Amino acid sequence: MSATQSLVQMRHTAPMPIARIVRAYAKEVKYESLRMLRSPAFAIPFLLLPVPVYLFFGVMLAGPAVAENPGVANYLFSGFCVFAVMGPSLFGAGCALAVERDAGLLNLKRAQPAPGGAYLIAKMVMSMLFAALAMASMLAAAALGDTVSLTSSQLLIMTIVMIVGAVPFCALSLLIGAYTSGTSAPAFINILFLPMLWLSGLFIPLPKFLEKWALIWPAFHLNQVALSSAGVSEFTFINPAISAAVLVGVTVVFGGLAMRRLAVKG
Repeated sequence: MSATQSLVQMRHTAPMPIARIVRAYAKEVKYESLRMLRSPAFAIPFLLLPVPVYLFFGVMLAGPAVAENPGVANYLFSGFCVFAVMGPSLFGAGCALAVERDAGLLNLKRAQPAPGGAYLIAKMVMSMLFAALAMASMLAAAALGDTVSLTSSQLLIMTIVMIVGAVPFCALSLLIGAYTSGTSAPAFINILFLPMLWLSGLFIPLPKFLEKWALIWPAFHLNQVALSSAGVSEFTFINPAISAAVLVGVTVVFGGLAMRRLAVKG
Protein backbone atom coordinates (compact mmCIF):
# COMPACT_ATOMS: atom_id res chain seq x y z
CA MET A 1 0.00 0.00 0.00
CA SER A 2 1.39 3.39 -1.00
CA ALA A 3 1.82 6.29 1.38
CA THR A 4 -1.01 8.20 -0.35
CA GLN A 5 -3.42 5.26 0.05
CA SER A 6 -2.45 4.92 3.73
CA LEU A 7 -3.12 8.63 4.31
CA VAL A 8 -6.55 8.38 2.62
CA GLN A 9 -7.44 5.33 4.70
CA MET A 10 -6.42 7.10 7.92
CA ARG A 11 -8.59 10.10 7.03
CA HIS A 12 -11.60 7.83 6.52
CA THR A 13 -11.11 5.90 9.75
CA ALA A 14 -10.00 8.78 12.01
CA PRO A 15 -12.69 9.97 14.46
CA MET A 16 -14.36 13.29 13.77
CA PRO A 17 -12.84 16.16 15.80
CA ILE A 18 -14.91 17.30 18.78
CA ALA A 19 -15.20 20.85 17.45
CA ARG A 20 -16.63 19.55 14.19
CA ILE A 21 -19.14 17.34 16.03
CA VAL A 22 -20.31 20.27 18.15
CA ARG A 23 -20.63 22.43 15.03
CA ALA A 24 -22.68 19.72 13.31
CA TYR A 25 -25.07 19.52 16.26
CA ALA A 26 -25.33 23.30 16.44
CA LYS A 27 -26.17 23.60 12.75
CA GLU A 28 -28.81 20.88 13.01
CA VAL A 29 -30.42 22.68 15.97
CA LYS A 30 -30.25 26.04 14.20
CA TYR A 31 -31.95 24.91 11.01
CA GLU A 32 -34.53 22.77 12.80
CA SER A 33 -35.52 25.76 14.95
CA LEU A 34 -35.61 28.14 11.98
CA ARG A 35 -37.73 25.70 10.02
CA MET A 36 -40.32 25.50 12.78
CA LEU A 37 -40.30 29.27 13.35
CA ARG A 38 -41.00 29.76 9.66
CA SER A 39 -44.05 27.47 9.83
CA PRO A 40 -46.96 29.80 10.71
CA ALA A 41 -49.32 26.88 11.35
CA PHE A 42 -46.98 25.75 14.13
CA ALA A 43 -45.37 28.91 15.50
CA ILE A 44 -48.43 31.18 15.72
CA PRO A 45 -50.79 28.89 17.70
CA PHE A 46 -48.22 27.60 20.16
CA LEU A 47 -46.42 30.87 20.82
CA LEU A 48 -49.38 33.26 20.83
CA LEU A 49 -52.40 31.22 21.93
CA PRO A 50 -51.42 30.46 25.57
CA VAL A 51 -51.32 34.15 26.53
CA PRO A 52 -54.95 35.11 25.75
CA VAL A 53 -56.17 31.77 27.07
CA TYR A 54 -54.36 32.37 30.36
CA LEU A 55 -55.53 35.98 30.65
CA PHE A 56 -59.14 35.00 30.01
CA PHE A 57 -59.44 31.80 32.07
CA GLY A 58 -56.59 32.21 34.56
CA VAL A 59 -57.06 35.90 35.37
CA MET A 60 -60.50 37.19 34.39
CA LEU A 61 -62.71 34.16 35.09
CA ALA A 62 -60.64 33.06 38.08
CA GLY A 63 -61.01 36.44 39.78
CA PRO A 64 -63.47 35.30 42.50
CA ALA A 65 -61.37 32.22 43.37
CA VAL A 66 -58.18 34.31 43.50
CA ALA A 67 -59.89 36.89 45.72
CA GLU A 68 -60.82 34.12 48.15
CA ASN A 69 -57.39 32.48 48.04
CA PRO A 70 -54.57 34.49 46.38
CA GLY A 71 -52.42 31.37 46.12
CA VAL A 72 -54.76 30.04 43.43
CA ALA A 73 -53.28 32.58 41.00
CA ASN A 74 -49.85 30.98 41.35
CA TYR A 75 -51.28 27.51 40.83
CA LEU A 76 -53.18 28.58 37.71
CA PHE A 77 -50.12 30.34 36.31
CA SER A 78 -48.05 27.19 36.71
CA GLY A 79 -50.76 25.08 35.09
CA PHE A 80 -51.02 27.36 32.08
CA CYS A 81 -47.23 27.37 31.78
CA VAL A 82 -47.34 23.57 31.51
CA PHE A 83 -49.95 24.00 28.79
CA ALA A 84 -47.70 26.50 27.01
CA VAL A 85 -44.66 24.19 26.90
CA MET A 86 -46.60 20.99 26.15
CA GLY A 87 -47.92 22.15 22.77
CA PRO A 88 -44.64 22.86 20.95
CA SER A 89 -43.01 19.78 22.42
CA LEU A 90 -45.76 17.35 21.44
CA PHE A 91 -46.71 18.72 18.04
CA GLY A 92 -43.36 20.11 16.92
CA ALA A 93 -41.25 16.97 17.23
CA GLY A 94 -43.56 14.03 16.54
CA CYS A 95 -45.59 15.47 13.67
CA ALA A 96 -42.46 16.69 11.89
CA LEU A 97 -40.76 13.34 12.40
CA ALA A 98 -43.71 11.42 10.94
CA VAL A 99 -43.86 13.69 7.88
CA GLU A 100 -40.11 13.43 7.33
CA ARG A 101 -40.23 9.65 7.63
CA ASP A 102 -42.92 9.50 4.96
CA ALA A 103 -40.85 11.73 2.67
CA GLY A 104 -37.75 9.56 3.08
CA LEU A 105 -35.76 12.33 4.72
CA LEU A 106 -34.35 10.01 7.37
CA ASN A 107 -32.79 7.83 4.66
CA LEU A 108 -31.17 10.95 3.24
CA LYS A 109 -29.91 11.92 6.70
CA ARG A 110 -28.25 8.53 7.09
CA ALA A 111 -26.35 9.02 3.85
CA GLN A 112 -24.95 12.34 5.03
CA PRO A 113 -21.72 12.67 7.05
CA ALA A 114 -23.48 13.89 10.18
CA PRO A 115 -23.49 12.56 13.77
CA GLY A 116 -26.15 9.90 14.19
CA GLY A 117 -27.90 11.55 17.14
CA ALA A 118 -27.92 15.09 15.75
CA TYR A 119 -31.37 14.69 14.18
CA LEU A 120 -33.19 13.72 17.40
CA ILE A 121 -31.13 16.01 19.63
CA ALA A 122 -32.03 18.93 17.36
CA LYS A 123 -35.73 18.22 17.80
CA MET A 124 -35.37 18.07 21.58
CA VAL A 125 -33.39 21.32 21.74
CA MET A 126 -35.90 22.92 19.37
CA SER A 127 -38.67 21.94 21.80
CA MET A 128 -36.77 23.54 24.65
CA LEU A 129 -36.20 26.74 22.66
CA PHE A 130 -39.90 26.99 21.87
CA ALA A 131 -40.66 26.31 25.52
CA ALA A 132 -38.39 29.21 26.45
CA LEU A 133 -40.21 31.50 24.00
CA ALA A 134 -43.58 30.34 25.34
CA MET A 135 -42.45 30.98 28.92
CA ALA A 136 -41.28 34.47 27.97
CA SER A 137 -44.75 35.28 26.69
CA MET A 138 -46.34 33.76 29.81
CA LEU A 139 -44.13 35.88 32.07
CA ALA A 140 -45.26 38.96 30.17
CA ALA A 141 -48.87 37.83 30.60
CA ALA A 142 -48.32 37.33 34.34
CA ALA A 143 -47.02 40.88 34.62
CA LEU A 144 -50.02 42.13 32.66
CA GLY A 145 -52.52 40.18 34.73
CA ASP A 146 -50.89 41.27 38.00
CA THR A 147 -52.34 38.42 40.08
CA VAL A 148 -49.26 36.20 40.48
CA SER A 149 -47.46 36.75 43.79
CA LEU A 150 -44.27 34.85 42.97
CA THR A 151 -40.94 36.64 43.33
CA SER A 152 -38.50 37.09 40.48
CA SER A 153 -36.33 34.22 41.73
CA GLN A 154 -39.36 31.93 41.99
CA LEU A 155 -40.43 32.81 38.46
CA LEU A 156 -36.89 32.16 37.21
CA ILE A 157 -36.80 28.74 38.86
CA MET A 158 -40.21 27.86 37.46
CA THR A 159 -39.11 28.97 33.99
CA ILE A 160 -36.02 26.75 34.08
CA VAL A 161 -38.09 23.77 35.25
CA MET A 162 -40.62 24.32 32.46
CA ILE A 163 -37.93 24.57 29.77
CA VAL A 164 -36.23 21.37 30.90
CA GLY A 165 -39.64 19.79 31.41
CA ALA A 166 -40.35 20.07 27.69
CA VAL A 167 -37.99 17.14 27.06
CA PRO A 168 -40.28 14.31 28.35
CA PHE A 169 -43.13 15.53 26.13
CA CYS A 170 -40.74 15.69 23.19
CA ALA A 171 -39.66 12.08 23.85
CA LEU A 172 -43.29 10.99 23.98
CA SER A 173 -43.98 12.86 20.74
CA LEU A 174 -40.99 11.30 19.00
CA LEU A 175 -42.28 7.85 19.91
CA ILE A 176 -45.63 8.63 18.29
CA GLY A 177 -43.91 10.10 15.24
CA ALA A 178 -41.70 7.03 14.92
CA TYR A 179 -44.69 4.68 14.70
CA THR A 180 -47.29 6.73 12.79
CA SER A 181 -47.63 8.34 9.39
CA GLY A 182 -47.50 12.05 8.68
CA THR A 183 -51.27 12.25 8.23
CA SER A 184 -52.20 10.29 11.38
CA ALA A 185 -49.58 11.66 13.80
CA PRO A 186 -51.52 14.89 14.63
CA ALA A 187 -54.62 12.86 15.45
CA PHE A 188 -52.76 10.50 17.78
CA ILE A 189 -51.03 13.41 19.50
CA ASN A 190 -54.36 15.19 19.97
CA ILE A 191 -55.83 12.03 21.49
CA LEU A 192 -53.05 12.22 24.07
CA PHE A 193 -52.79 16.00 24.42
CA LEU A 194 -56.41 16.95 25.09
CA PRO A 195 -57.19 14.39 27.84
CA MET A 196 -53.83 15.05 29.51
CA LEU A 197 -54.53 18.78 29.47
CA TRP A 198 -57.76 18.45 31.45
CA LEU A 199 -57.24 15.26 33.46
CA SER A 200 -53.95 16.45 34.98
CA GLY A 201 -55.79 18.95 37.19
CA LEU A 202 -53.83 21.90 35.83
CA PHE A 203 -56.74 24.34 35.74
CA ILE A 204 -59.77 22.95 37.57
CA PRO A 205 -60.28 20.70 40.63
CA LEU A 206 -60.85 17.11 39.55
CA PRO A 207 -63.70 14.97 40.89
CA LYS A 208 -62.63 12.62 43.67
CA PHE A 209 -62.76 9.52 41.47
CA LEU A 210 -60.39 11.15 38.95
CA GLU A 211 -57.83 12.58 41.37
CA LYS A 212 -55.79 9.38 41.66
CA TRP A 213 -55.63 9.06 37.86
CA ALA A 214 -53.88 12.40 37.54
CA LEU A 215 -50.71 10.56 38.55
CA ILE A 216 -50.48 8.83 35.17
CA TRP A 217 -50.03 12.09 33.25
CA PRO A 218 -46.57 13.68 32.78
CA ALA A 219 -48.20 17.13 32.81
CA PHE A 220 -49.29 16.62 36.41
CA HIS A 221 -45.75 15.70 37.45
CA LEU A 222 -44.18 18.65 35.63
CA ASN A 223 -46.63 20.96 37.39
CA GLN A 224 -45.76 19.43 40.75
CA VAL A 225 -42.01 19.79 40.19
CA ALA A 226 -42.43 23.41 39.06
CA LEU A 227 -44.63 24.35 42.03
CA SER A 228 -42.36 22.64 44.54
CA SER A 229 -39.19 24.13 43.04
CA ALA A 230 -40.74 27.60 43.22
CA GLY A 231 -41.73 27.08 46.85
CA VAL A 232 -45.49 26.90 46.30
CA SER A 233 -46.10 24.18 48.88
CA GLU A 234 -49.85 24.83 49.22
CA PHE A 235 -50.57 22.97 45.98
CA THR A 236 -47.86 20.32 46.15
CA PHE A 237 -49.73 17.01 46.35
CA ILE A 238 -46.90 14.52 45.83
CA ASN A 239 -43.22 14.25 46.67
CA PRO A 240 -41.47 16.29 43.94
CA ALA A 241 -38.64 13.74 43.82
CA ILE A 242 -41.15 11.12 42.69
CA SER A 243 -42.52 13.46 40.04
CA ALA A 244 -39.00 14.25 38.81
CA ALA A 245 -38.23 10.51 38.62
CA VAL A 246 -41.41 9.93 36.59
CA LEU A 247 -40.40 12.64 34.10
CA VAL A 248 -36.90 11.18 33.77
CA GLY A 249 -38.42 7.74 33.27
CA VAL A 250 -40.76 9.04 30.57
CA THR A 251 -37.81 10.62 28.77
CA VAL A 252 -35.59 7.54 28.94
CA VAL A 253 -38.25 4.93 28.13
CA PHE A 254 -40.13 6.72 25.36
CA GLY A 255 -37.02 8.35 23.92
CA GLY A 256 -35.24 4.99 23.90
CA LEU A 257 -38.17 3.26 22.21
CA ALA A 258 -38.30 5.99 19.57
CA MET A 259 -34.56 5.64 18.88
CA ARG A 260 -34.87 1.86 18.64
CA ARG A 261 -37.77 2.12 16.21
CA LEU A 262 -35.94 4.60 13.99
CA ALA A 263 -32.76 2.50 14.06
CA VAL A 264 -34.68 -0.58 12.92
CA LYS A 265 -37.30 0.84 10.57
CA GLY A 266 -36.19 4.39 9.84
